Order: sequence, then structure tokens, then C-alpha cells
Amino acid sequence: MAAPTTGRRGYYNATGDDYAASRYAERHMDGYRAFRNNTLLSILNSHFSTQKLRILEVGCGPGLTLEFLGQASPHYRLVGMDVSDTMVRQAGQRASDLRNQPKLALGDADRLPFREGLFDVVYATRFIHQFTHAVKQQLWQEFQRATRRDGLIVVEFYARPYHRLRYHLGGAKGRSREDYLAHFPSRREVREIVPGPLEVHPLRLPGSRVVSAALGDGLVRRLTQLVGRVSGGLLVDEYFVVSRNR
Repeated sequence: MAAPTTGRRGYYNATGDDYAASRYAERHMDGYRAFRNNTLLSILNSHFSTQKLRILEVGCGPGLTLEFLGQASPHYRLVGMDVSDTMVRQAGQRASDLRNQPKLALGDADRLPFREGLFDVVYATRFIHQFTHAVKQQLWQEFQRATRRDGLIVVEFYARPYHRLRYHLGGAKGRSREDYLAHFPSRREVREIVPGPLEVHPLRLPGSRVVSAALGDGLVRRLTQLVGRVSGGLLVDEYFVVSRNR
């Protein structure tokens, strides 16, 4: 039987050549991506006293984040993996001028082609929301397997409170409430996916496209930091969950 993540291969192989342009073409997405990348870098710097880290990105796509990390430090030993050979090819092309070029691999996220405890850091952005709660749990366990003891796992989630409101306002036409919200775990479900202590770092606000166009990316970044402190998460769209591998 095919792995749960294998079904996405055909989609990304078909759309991969236009993926980066279509997903990040608008100016506000440049601001979001920069904020997300800098948040990831801040997390790494706050948890490790060295930059000599072996880092895996699961679902690396066209290599945008790998490129950023490669430019941020020549000491990172970067590895990118994706289910799509089109994406892996694009990531290789994007990183061709980097001093520390990432190693790239084709594979399924729930069966990572790496030995146990190989990486200091495993991270994934805009990826895990595609799967059911049970598969999310399976993926996290696989991330744990590939991360060394006391290493770090960083995964981007979409927030349930905001998307529940969006559903009731008609933002998911033709889909059942259960099917739609399955992509956006509640805080209780996140705790079921992520064992042990965790950190939450807000990344994006609802309506950031409009706010960014009107007020600029700098204010959006500041608002994201402030709003992320509001209890309940209704004002946050996307966020990082960070956990030590115990």
C-alpha cells in the first residue's frame, strides 16, 4: 500500500515548475516568507550555541528556505527532501551557487530515507496540514526518529480557531466542516501530535495581504509578534511548533 504522503507526488510533479512563482509572487508573501525564515533562524540561534548543525527540511519544495539558511551560515550542513522529483530538481538549481550546497533526496515524509538520530534539527513548513490527524502523529514520530536526542523539531501549523471562523463565514465552499477542519488541529490535537513541552511562534495573521499592502511589511511583522501573545489563537493563521526531541 502506498505511503500516505505518496499521493501528493503527482500534484507537485505537475505543478512544480510554477509552484514558487504562484505561491510567493505577491509582495506580501515576500514579507511573510522573510518573517518566517528569520523566525526559524532565531529559533536555531536561541536553542544552539553552535552553527555546526545538520539540518533536514522535510517537504523542501523548490528550496526557498534551504537557500535562506545556506546564505545565513556557511556552517549549516543542509539536507532537503521532497516527495516530488520536480521540486528536488528545482531546489538543486536554486542552491547551485551556495557555498554549502544542500544534499537533496527524493522520499516520503512518513518513511524518511535517513538513519535514526542523524539530524540536529528537522523542520517542515506549510506541509503537515495536508494530512489527517493520525498521519500527522505518524509524521511527527518519524521526525523524532530522524532527530538526535535533545535535537530540535520545528513544524509549521495552521491555526484551528481562525479557520473555524473562516469556514462559518463561507470560506470553504463545497467541503464538509469535518473535512475542512481536519487540516487545522486544535490545541488539544497539537498536544496529541507533539509529546512533551513545546513552544509556539506566530508567523502569519489573517488578512496580512491587505494589511501589508496598506501599512507595509514592517508593521505586519510587529503586529504578528504582538497578536501572537493573545490567548486562544483566533488572531493567528500560521505558527511554528518547536519541540526538543527527548
